[in-house]
Amino acid sequence: MVSTKTSKALCLAAVLAAAGFMSSAQAQNDTPADAAAPAAAAAQAAPAAPAAPNVDAAAADAALRKRLQAVISSLDGKNKLAASNFSEQFLKNSPIDVVQKALDSMRAGVGSCQPVGRMQSSSPIATSVLLGCTKGFVPLELAVEPQAPYRISGILLRPAFWK
Repeated sequence: MVSTKTSKALCLAAVLAAAGFMSSAQAQNDTPADAAAPAAAAAQAAPAAPAAPNVDAAAADAALRKRLQAVISSLDGKNKLAASNFSEQFLKNSPIDVVQKALDSMRAGVGSCQPVGRMQSSSPIATSVLLGCTKGFVPLELAVEPQAPYRISGILLRPAFWK
């Protein structure tokens, strides 16, 4: 029973987060409409945002770290997520209260989390992080806008790997 609830909660979190990420990835994609579907499919498989020209890599990395810390703090129940951390396009598709509920549900399933590893990314505006949680590991992918204030434009929580 608990396993089923946790599984459903993780699926809900992934679907909600993916919906917000997918719409923002499509909005940032400058390709024609007929090429948007393959780009969206590629973003779903590996949601790293495409590298944007004229991105200040150092500022984007600092923003990624700051936004990641806000998400992790919320995931741990220390703070609530602020809407100011997210782009308007993201919030249109995934309201902040829905995102917060998904994170709260995830915390109920896997416990407290801290980052244990960060993947090298070819894009300065996206990163993948492995969260070490009380009951397992959760891959998290995060993307920010290509311009300041570098708000979160995509977030994806993958299913947990249990310890």
